[in-house]
Amino acid sequence: MKILVGLGNPGAEYAHSRHNIGFMVLDAFAKSLAASFRKTSSRMVIASGTIRDRNRNEEHVVLAKPQTYMNRSGPATLELLRETGAGPSDLLVVHDDLDLSLGRLRLKSKGGHGGHRGVQSIIASLQTHHFFRFRVGIGRPPAHQAADRYVLSVFLPEERSIVQEMIERSVMALDCFIKEGPEATMNRFH
Repeated sequence: MKILVGLGNPGAEYAHSRHNIGFMVLDAFAKSLAASFRKTSSRMVIASGTIRDRNRNEEHVVLAKPQTYMNRSGPATLELLRETGAGPSDLLVVHDDLDLSLGRLRLKSKGGHGGHRGVQSIIASLQTHHFFRFRVGIGRPPAHQAADRYVLSVFLPEERSIVQEMIERSVMALDCFIKEGPEATMNRFH
């Protein structure tokens, strides 16, 4: 079983913000699996499906979007892992990253939170940093704009084609991660 948690903020006012790229990627991945999100008791909306890996084994995949706001993603993620019986090694967190230019993707197997409060919350709740992160580049804010305002802003019209391509590549990368593993994903999508 693989647990993919996309980070973002619930509510229509945040739906298209840079900070919600984790939700956007999971929405597209769910569509590729013909899966629909539904509310659960775990403060999440969940979709699930099955993917055949390279050995033709079926891998059950749970996609989850915490509804607790970004900075409190950890308790909901911990609750989901407990409900599913999965562990941190089964977890992949999809989130925005200011330190990657718009369109860049990076898979990371462990490490610190890099200033990302959603990831920080998950590390604190799980009491480990040993889980996979799929970092989706949103770029740095302009010099005149604070980072907290920038991440809550929507993508500019001239960025939308890059964002759409990035989401499509993210779906392919997540599929590769499940079918072929992290090393193949890193080699192909970095």
